[in-house]
Amino acid sequence: MSLARQNYEANVEEALNQQINMELKASHIYLSIHAYFARDSVSLPGLAKFFKDSSDEEREHAQKMIDYQLQRGGKVTLQTITAPEIEWGSAKNAVEFTLNLEKEVNKALLQLHAFADAATDPQFCDFIESNFLVEQVEAQKELADMLTQLVRVGADGLGLYLWDQELLKKH
Repeated sequence: MSLARQNYEANVEEALNQQINMELKASHIYLSIHAYFARDSVSLPGLAKFFKDSSDEEREHAQKMIDYQLQRGGKVTLQTITAPEIEWGSAKNAVEFTLNLEKEVNKALLQLHAFADAATDPQFCDFIESNFLVEQVEAQKELADMLTQLVRVGADGLGLYLWDQELLKKH
């Protein structure tokens, strides 16, 4: 047992391991979406950059959680990540999938916070609140806006091209 471990319940440790794996899975999926939009046959550089940045961000979240797990005296348990889709069909499909994934991640973070709260672990609650919860809500809003805009500009053609160029400038 770790000498650093204090007031760190096993169920909270396990829930954090699940969240670490969820963040890594999301990173993997976003990297796949990046590769799809970066193909010469799709060629939407704004979306490619957006999803590459999103992949990096999710991996950073996982690393931050790994560091916290170790700081609290926990053990990190990584799981196998299944291969994500490689064909996303359209920008709208990819963004819609991503919005739903971010909602799942947010739900899991809220559950993680509830575990920590039930275990009377204010340090862990603060870690989740200060590092992840606000960012999740902001990401969901951004993706919802993107989805609305994609519906407005259409699935293909000049509207999508111009929208993608604006996204590239923004990110």
